[in-house]
Amino acid sequence: MAVTNPEAIRFVNEQIRPLSEKVRALNAEINAMSTAWFRGINATFPNTTEAVDDGRDSEGVSRLTGADINSSVSIMMAMETASNDEIISKPCVRAFQAQ
Repeated sequence: MAVTNPEAIRFVNEQIRPLSEKVRALNAEINAMSTAWFRGINATFPNTTEAVDDGRDSEGVSRLTGADINSSVSIMMAMETASNDEIISKPCVRAFQAQ
């Protein structure tokens, strides 16, 4: 039996499809980041409390540590791994545009 409820159809078109497009794009960005990470930039971030000195303290930007960076990368890669590309791509309406 087909789903014809207007509220359900609106939910698909206003929530599922747009979010799937965002997840697909985010996964591509995470994939590019992880490629750079494993090409060697990861070696510059020891998984310690050693701070990243980007000089942005005066802007009110939080100071990150090597452990913060390692944790962030791990979480992002887990998010990409947890999403199934076939399932996420199916609701997408627009052709994928790599950036």
